[in-house]
Amino acid sequence: MTDMTLTLPDVTLRATVTGAGPTVLLLHAGRERRDVWAPVTEGMTECGLRTVAFDLRGHGESSGRATALRVIADDVIEMVVREPAPIVVVGASLGGLAAVAALAESSVAQRVAGLVLVDVVPDIDADRARRWLDDHGLLARDTELVDDILASRSELHAIIAASDLPILLVRGGPRSPLGDADVDRLRMINRRVTVTRVPDAGHLVARDAPAELARIVSAHATKWLGTDDVVRRAFELQRTLGAEQIDHPGGTLFEHLRRVHALTVEWNSAPRTRLASICHASYGTDGLPHALLPITDRQRLEHVIGPDAAALVYLYGACDRSRTYRELGRRPLPVTDRFSGGSKTIGGTELRDFAVLTIANELDVARHARLAPSIRSGIRDLVAALAVYAPVEAAVALADEALARASVERAQPAARSRLGTRRDSVLDGAAARRAAPATLLRGARWCLADCSPKPALLQLKSRLEHMADLFGSDQRAA
Repeated sequence: MTDMTLTLPDVTLRATVTGAGPTVLLLHAGRERRDVWAPVTEGMTECGLRTVAFDLRGHGESSGRATALRVIADDVIEMVVREPAPIVVVGASLGGLAAVAALAESSVAQRVAGLVLVDVVPDIDADRARRWLDDHGLLARDTELVDDILASRSELHAIIAASDLPILLVRGGPRSPLGDADVDRLRMINRRVTVTRVPDAGHLVARDAPAELARIVSAHATKWLGTDDVVRRAFELQRTLGAEQIDHPGGTLFEHLRRVHALTVEWNSAPRTRLASICHASYGTDGLPHALLPITDRQRLEHVIGPDAAALVYLYGACDRSRTYRELGRRPLPVTDRFSGGSKTIGGTELRDFAVLTIANELDVARHARLAPSIRSGIRDLVAALAVYAPVEAAVALADEALARASVERAQPAARSRLGTRRDSVLDGAAARRAAPATLLRGARWCLADCSPKPALLQLKSRLEHMADLFGSDQRAA
């Protein structure tokens, strides 16, 4: 256990750091201090988590005054960006509201793997909140801050509604100021909200039930952060399902999964992307027809890696590539489901995670498969097209020797690109579904590099749609 100081232009914030491993940031309730988390962190560090508990400004050993939510949220932004990503943020009451406000900043949302709200919702009934605070002698002491928070309810509501992070609400028992209508409203505005209740606790769950809160937070944080135990169980599931017995370029499918996972770790990808990389072939893919699990058994995968990572696995496996890849460049991206025949649009971090997983998988195949020059060039073009969603990862992959040696000049005008299901031919010898010439996609890549973003997207879309028209008959025949 060590103490830490964060010095900002107008405030000095004090924190206590415990444990080692992925980070969980702990933000206390109003009129509390960081020491309230001490019995909670004991249980969390045993689960391989590192905790950082701050005194909010105007509380405990931190300086400054807490008179508006915005200034506290700005402090939280500074806390988050200084921690190694990804992290989980846990906020109780005031701390939870400050965390929500901070998530409006993309620099924060991109670094956070999940949010735990401890007995707080963004838009609690104002009259009930004032009565509860008055009954506990808190309203008169913090009138200015309370008024500011209640005036910010619609803004906080909108932030939660727009978030695509997993969110857990830990609700207290009968002594909590939250009502059922508050909780139901939170669930309705964001489908990724889950709720658990600690019946014996009041509003200050960390004080009333520290061991139970530690258990709940640790269980969710370890899944969201992809800790070693979850990773181990994910690989064990793939081994049990037979991944070691399936051939794949570079050895077996199991070895391919390990390499793809290593790439996502190297790239510091989101926790659910890293977990999904281990299991991305569970339902088969458009290029690898051998399914390890039937899609009717999705709960088995969810039990091991959690619903967020499992949803990404399904998205990747269900993607009809010949139909989806022709739309690359669009935001949101329409993804056609090859199992159901339906379609869904993805955007935000879901789209980014899908792109990163695709890039990692394709790079590993390019490194280990014997590919014709046109196929290798097609992979390069696919990665270049995905750069609009994951530019850093795409740049790393395109600079890799396996793709850098894909020569533009060697691709003939009639060569078919990777778009579609290249691995139908690479893995099992079946005839690959042909897509557009690599040269057209290369043109789209140069368009992305040379034009401003909006025209680039429009030109890429136009080129890909043109390719779909030119080669639609080939794809239908295949």
